Amino acid sequence: MIRAGIIGWPVAHSRSPLIHGYWLGKYRIAGCYDKQPVEPGKVAQFLHSMQAYGFAGCNVTLPHKEAAFAAAARK
Repeated sequence: MIRAGIIGWPVAHSRSPLIHGYWLGKYRIAGCYDKQPVEPGKVAQFLHSMQAYGFAGCNVTLPHKEAAFAAAARK
C-alpha cells in the first residue's frame, strides 16, 4: 500500500485527504493519504525519517514550505 500525506501546523483543517482519498478510490489504488501534524522546528526531522514510517511522499502546507525547501536543498 502506498502511504502519502500532508504535513502542516495546524493541519486538521486540510481537505487534502478527502480529495486524494477520492482519487485513490476511484482508480482503485491501494493507498492512503493522511494528515500529519508536524510542529514547527521538526519539519526536517520528519522529512528525513518519513520513509522509515512508510511514507512514499507528502505535500507541505504553510507554515512549513520554507523549512521543507531548506531540508530538501541540504539533502
